[in-house]
Amino acid sequence: MSDASEATTAGREFDAEDIRLIETAAAVFASRGIKGTSTDDIAKAAGVTRVTLYRRLGTRDEVLRAMYAHETQRLMMSLNDRFIPFESLEWDAVRHVEDLLVGTVFDIRDSELLRRLVEMDRAEAMAMLATQSDSVLGAITELVAEFLRNTWDADVHTRPIGDDEVQRLSREIGAVVGRFLHSLVVMPDGPPVVESEEQIRALARRALVPMILQR
Repeated sequence: MSDASEATTAGREFDAEDIRLIETAAAVFASRGIKGTSTDDIAKAAGVTRVTLYRRLGTRDEVLRAMYAHETQRLMMSLNDRFIPFESLEWDAVRHVEDLLVGTVFDIRDSELLRRLVEMDRAEAMAMLATQSDSVLGAITELVAEFLRNTWDADVHTRPIGDDEVQRLSREIGAVVGRFLHSLVVMPDGPPVVESEEQIRALARRALVPMILQR
C-alpha cells in the first residue's frame, strides 16, 4: 500500500506524503518505543517540521491512530496472498474461511511492527491497540464484509440471498468476525490459544464456518 498515490484508512483519505509520514512514524515507534517517541522525533526522521507533521496527521496520539489503522488495513489486504483464486478448481469455501483465520494469526499477529512495539513497550502498546480500536473497526468490518460477499458469490452452496440482505448480512457478520479477528491481534496471549495451523483451522471450522457460510 505504500506505493499507492492515495489510500483510505478508517474512513480518512491519505495521500502519498501522508503515508510516507505514517510509515516513517512506524519505523521510529518501532525503534524507540511508544513512550520514547515524540512528534519531534518523527518530524526529524521524516525531514519535515513539527508543524507540517501536525497539519497532516495531527497530534502524537493521532499519528499513532493513523499508524495503527494503516498497518491494520495493510495486513488485512495482505491476506489476499494466502487465498486460492475463486476461479481455481481447487477453491473450497470452507478452506477459504480457514485461510482467513490462518492469515490473521500468522500474518497480522506476527506483524514485525506490532511485535517490536509489544517487545519494547508492552503495556503502552496494548493500551494503544485497545484505545485505538474504534478508529479501524469500521474499516475492518468493510474488508471482512467484502470477503463475505465474494465468498458467497463463489460458493455454489450459498442459499439464495437478495441484494438488500446481502449488504445488511455481510456487514452484520463482518462486524462480529472483524471484532474477533481484531481481538486476536490486540490480545495475542489471550484465549483462544492457537499455536499450530491445524488448531487454527479447527477453530475456524467450529466458530467461523457456521457463521460465515450461508447454506
